[in-house]
Amino acid sequence: MKTGIVKISHLVDIPELKAYYTPQSIDEIATSIEVDGGLRSPIIVTENYEIIDGYRRVDAMKILNKEYINVLIDDVPPTVFERIIRNMYRTKTVDDQIKELKSVFEKFPKKMGQKNKEGKVYNRIEEISKSLNKKYSGKETISKLEHILNNDLENQILSKGIVSDNWKIEPCFDFLNKWKKIDEDKGYNYTQKLVNGEITISEANKFIEEHLALETDQTTFIIPDKCHSYNIDCREVENIFEFIKRIQLILFSVFYYKQRFYEVGQIPQPGQEETKEQYLEDVSKILIPVIKTLKDDGVVAINVADTYEEGKPLKIPYLLIEYIEKYTDLKFIGEIIWSKKNPRGNGASEDKNRPKNRIEYIMTFALNPKNVKYKKLQYKVDESRPRISNGYKDVNIKGVRSKKRKSLTKGYKSIMNHIQEQEIENIIITSVGENHDVRKIIKEGHPAIMSAMLPITIIQMYTDEGDWVYDCMSGSNVVGRCSQLLNRRTLSTEISKKYFNVGCKMLENAINEFDRYSLDCINEVVYHEFEESIAV
Repeated sequence: MKTGIVKISHLVDIPELKAYYTPQSIDEIATSIEVDGGLRSPIIVTENYEIIDGYRRVDAMKILNKEYINVLIDDVPPTVFERIIRNMYRTKTVDDQIKELKSVFEKFPKKMGQKNKEGKVYNRIEEISKSLNKKYSGKETISKLEHILNNDLENQILSKGIVSDNWKIEPCFDFLNKWKKIDEDKGYNYTQKLVNGEITISEANKFIEEHLALETDQTTFIIPDKCHSYNIDCREVENIFEFIKRIQLILFSVFYYKQRFYEVGQIPQPGQEETKEQYLEDVSKILIPVIKTLKDDGVVAINVADTYEEGKPLKIPYLLIEYIEKYTDLKFIGEIIWSKKNPRGNGASEDKNRPKNRIEYIMTFALNPKNVKYKKLQYKVDESRPRISNGYKDVNIKGVRSKKRKSLTKGYKSIMNHIQEQEIENIIITSVGENHDVRKIIKEGHPAIMSAMLPITIIQMYTDEGDWVYDCMSGSNVVGRCSQLLNRRTLSTEISKKYFNVGCKMLENAINEFDRYSLDCINEVVYHEFEESIAV
């Protein structure tokens, strides 16, 4: 390679090479040239003075009104690939790096079987891998990367993810060749969320796969003597005659007034009535066919929250009592308050007008209040503590070890933790964090997932093992899951196909997780009568 000094006016720009990399400031280069008394690093040109590399240095010399520049003259063609080779350590944008990747693939066209001048068989994959410094290697990986580069989404989202966020090539390839078409055909809209940067490629593939798995033609899910779940409007339950007057506890979360979008396909959406009076009437009338399933000594427990307008509560929970007693045969028997350990406000503007709401209500009703089957819970009364260990042998003050006891199995540990938090029976303490059991089934969850432990206390108060518990607006079926873990039988109805399928999976998982020993440990803590029966 020859060196020389060339008049700047004799240099020839190659537009494709000059515009190849994202424009960067030349101020720092110009300052360096002035401080150092000239250009230390010569530019690279062809024998015809075509600039291969050094366009910013040339521009800096021009603004300094320099007439001559140091050059290295190389006997190579002025190609993009030559420019890339000489910019291995340049600070590059993500777009620059993607452009380089594409250029490498273009440098080595597909011509398998041909030989070079030395008689060696041309191996395109090997040449590409070598040019990429072995960052990507192997025929399958190189081929998939090329497919992604040539078939990327809007704004080169996948290529950018691979280059800057270390996305794996495999899931990007799978998305383009499988999940993208399914997403577009089904209208899930995860592709757009990916383009918007709301989700990663792994999440997009997972969400689409979850949705597809949940979309079946199933409208009824039955495991004999365990659960019955139906993809119907709860008002149709009166037509399932085997459940008339069979339910011990109807427990559900009613749709909130003007707070949620529930994706049930109805227009207008439930909870979006024009007035609170119309909302309360609608909720009450929905119960008319539902309570036909209730036994004479059964209980209806409705989880309901208040709604605030202009900073003022609408008193929804207590007005609901009046409306239900007006339109149904149910009588109000009391309220149970549940308190959130980690309350979340309804929005920034609302939170400025009032404290974040820490409580919601479970309003309880019965057809015959005097006949209600109620079981007193002991929880922390008289400083009672669960008599179990985490799998270790207990040692008393005399150093005597008792027989080793098993630890609680999956699901029951959370129930025990919940029980140990309770102080008094008519205020339930629970959290409103992410429901992991639902998230394992469908990542985006449900617009109003019931707190995972909320149903536990109610089910324990009003039912025995083997009793039927009915959630008429089951959503993701948190009530069903808790009921199964507590060895109750469950009936559930859900109008949304999407959440019906989620709920069925929740039931199936809970049935598989049922553990007799763990439930006995729970019962021993909760029921004084159970403790006495063990003693006998």
